[in-house]
Amino acid sequence: MQVRSSCEPLQTPEQLDERFGLVAGLYVAALISPALVLIVVQRLEVASWPVALGSLGTVGAVLTVAVTRIVSRQGELVAWFDSARVAVLVPAVGVLPLGLYFFHFFLFVAFAVTDLQADSAANLVGFIGFLSGIVATSLGSYLVLMARTRLANATVDDADISVEWSTGWPQRARLKLVVGTLAVVCLLAGLAVWQIGWRAVTTVLPGVIVPVFVVRSMVTERTYRATSAGLEQHREGRWFAPRRLIPWSRFDGFSVTNDAIVLHRALPFVDVRCRRYLIDDEAVVAALEDHLDRRDP
Repeated sequence: MQVRSSCEPLQTPEQLDERFGLVAGLYVAALISPALVLIVVQRLEVASWPVALGSLGTVGAVLTVAVTRIVSRQGELVAWFDSARVAVLVPAVGVLPLGLYFFHFFLFVAFAVTDLQADSAANLVGFIGFLSGIVATSLGSYLVLMARTRLANATVDDADISVEWSTGWPQRARLKLVVGTLAVVCLLAGLAVWQIGWRAVTTVLPGVIVPVFVVRSMVTERTYRATSAGLEQHREGRWFAPRRLIPWSRFDGFSVTNDAIVLHRALPFVDVRCRRYLIDDEAVVAALEDHLDRRDP
């Protein structure tokens, strides 16, 4: 066993605040309301833009309120977001509308810049649905950060902190990860465009941008705290300070190199790398040895 400390279960709040519920409601509304309205508009052959916009607003408001009330009562829901698959899937779902509504988006823009007039409001709804997909992707990423922050807040006791340090990745490791990610993502994007054609660009482009931002976020400086439950990561943000707690059971030990302290994780997860420069590495190593086995680099 690589883990020395007992595995303490992550704690969830009894209920969630309205802010979290509101973001979840807006996320669901951005994904679903354009699809529902588009189906009705196409079947009824609605041509009135005010009717389409009013329907979008009404359906979106109903979904937002309903989801907000339901989610706010489900405190255990934040544990669901701790899964790596869910953390990727929630924002990635927002990419789907970009491909589904691209044809309507294209027609709406074409009608807007020419003298031709659309014969229905379907293209307007599709145009808004396309933009809603971009909004849903951002809201999904924000929702994951909010959920993990609330999970860490409910689990970590400040009196249980053995050591705290702030650092980022070593420069060489940071460069390798960024370049490697760009190479793989661009290769996959090129294959998708080659197989599907340029119609895949609207779907592939977010798939290229999102991993780059994720990797950039991983390697930037953040604050770490060793607790009995796991390793807490804390990062200052413009809107709020996201936190995440990784249980010790998810690590396969740690090692110390010339420039970094590396906490190892099984694939497909990326190791946590802490640059040793300007941190009390002896205190950090001592704290990690209480929970993980030390490995030779």
